[in-house]
Amino acid sequence: MKTNKFFQSILGISGLLLAGTFAPTAFGQSGGQEQSAPPPASRPAPGMHEHGGDRFAGLNLTDDQKAQIKKIHEDAKAKADAVKADSSLSDADKQAKVKAIHRAAMKQAHALLTPEQREQLKAKMRERRAEHTQPSAM
Repeated sequence: MKTNKFFQSILGISGLLLAGTFAPTAFGQSGGQEQSAPPPASRPAPGMHEHGGDRFAGLNLTDDQKAQIKKIHEDAKAKADAVKADSSLSDADKQAKVKAIHRAAMKQAHALLTPEQREQLKAKMRERRAEHTQPSAM
């Protein structure tokens, strides 16, 4: 009877040690590997598109266009953050205002593009919509 309890104790302690040994490697990140997700500071604010950063990729933007689009994005983010921090607005009002800010920013960015770049962007957006509307194969 005593040996049975002794073995149960040993097994319990062994299990805890084993869990303590492998849990950090199972749930933590090793320092030697690259992270696949961007750091939290570089992620878009809630309500902003995750893929929005690459929306203009491949359009051969000039450095001036890139700088202006970046400024538009930063201004829109600041305005959206201010709206989200406004406690006098309801959640629905906040969502509507953030959406309006986003649309205005997109219009400003589109105005900076050449006609060729606009056509390329339209084609890219059509492709994205087609990808999202296709049923996923499992």
